[in-house]
Amino acid sequence: MQLAGIDIVVLTLYFCLIVFIGYWTGRQEKDTEDFFLGGRRMPWGAVCLSTMATEISVLTFIGVPADAFRTDYVYLQFAFGSLIGRILIALLFIPAFYKGKVTTIYQYLFQRFGESTRGSATIFFFITRLLGSGVRLLAASMVVSVATGWSLVISIILMAFIAMIYATVGGIKAVIWTDVMQFIVMMGGALLTVGFLLYKIPGGWHGITAMAGPIGKLRVFDLHAAISNPMWLLVGIVNGCFQTFAALGTDHDLAQRMLTCKNTRDSQKSIVLTGVLDFPIIITFLVIGTLLWVFYQHFPAAALPTNTDHIFPYFITTQLPIGIRGLLIAGALAAAMSSLDSALVALSSSAVVDIYQPHFKKRATEKHYLLVSRLFVVFFCLALIGVAIVCRDIKQILWLSFKISGFTYGSLLGVFLLATITKRGSNKGNIIAMISSVVVTVMLFILQPYIHIAWPWLVVIGTIWTFFIGLLFEPEKGKSATS
Repeated sequence: MQLAGIDIVVLTLYFCLIVFIGYWTGRQEKDTEDFFLGGRRMPWGAVCLSTMATEISVLTFIGVPADAFRTDYVYLQFAFGSLIGRILIALLFIPAFYKGKVTTIYQYLFQRFGESTRGSATIFFFITRLLGSGVRLLAASMVVSVATGWSLVISIILMAFIAMIYATVGGIKAVIWTDVMQFIVMMGGALLTVGFLLYKIPGGWHGITAMAGPIGKLRVFDLHAAISNPMWLLVGIVNGCFQTFAALGTDHDLAQRMLTCKNTRDSQKSIVLTGVLDFPIIITFLVIGTLLWVFYQHFPAAALPTNTDHIFPYFITTQLPIGIRGLLIAGALAAAMSSLDSALVALSSSAVVDIYQPHFKKRATEKHYLLVSRLFVVFFCLALIGVAIVCRDIKQILWLSFKISGFTYGSLLGVFLLATITKRGSNKGNIIAMISSVVVTVMLFILQPYIHIAWPWLVVIGTIWTFFIGLLFEPEKGKSATS
């Protein structure tokens, strides 16, 4: 398909605005504190919207409508547990991070336990983030590929390099302020889609509910109680809590923003508000999925994609009027780049602060560290391109991203909980706990067909395993919960 001239104009203006905001907000970076933490002066409202933009990602923009198109609204169950997870982060983790005045959250583990625990957590973060963000890059590139007709590989490379440009120039300040604009664009596009579909579908909302309701497509709660059922209400709430607790509290990609606020209270306000905003945002994208299903019942399309992950991009490129189509494609790209840019800066900051500086160049100028930080952004951009290309034939990418994190998030959350709510734990014990946790969760995943434990339980099991194994070990001399 060829984009119309006005669509190309809309996309060009969008890209120009992104690059300008990235350059303007980050043009005065003087040191790594500016590059990684925005000088610890970022407004909490902007941090909140930036966090939402990254958390939504293109997996929400594309994957959630696809899930609602395919099934129902049970995905919303995760939002209830997610709010609980954010409150726990605000109460337990944020005060500890601000008290330690850390640049990366893994520095807190160094303060609490020592270098080996920090190094292990950093490696786990690299694995999780490279795989997770590689899948997000793939999802974004699907939109570009469907909209333009370009090959998926070319689309992957293009998306990654656009995000890399302003992340390299402006650091976290550029990320946060471009994310604010991208959040507005992606939600504006989503609401426009809802309005357009309601206008086009015969019978309006009453006709939609009459068609979708009787077959269960509007169901929110799955009450089929079974440990093997990944969509059971209890699984949704518990997994939503643990997944969010781990993602926003132990994954530096999302946690980094919380360190940019002026103080603990501002950071706590920003993270709790994201949990409140999560509900209307998820509902919007679920409704889009239902509306798309009803639309294609009324207006069947012979070329409708068999891969439901392509349904929303297909609708955007074939049904929306020109101009609006360009805005929706920009919205999908905004969802993608708001995740990619932050991942690049977070990976770079952890590589410099947690690995390069303590192990390779302990005493160098800030100019040197700033240069190395930007070089790491480029390096990780290339790594994400590689992951996306390798994963390009995988389907149902929304749930794939959760499964990837299930193997490592339990280990990370367990060791952070050990650090914040106990006075026990040691480097040796933590490494044993974290590695054995991954082994246990991988084995459980492989044995799923035989033991009938749904995959969302993996992060819960991994957390509990890591915490209690780590609890068996006494702290090393000179290390305590207050060190």
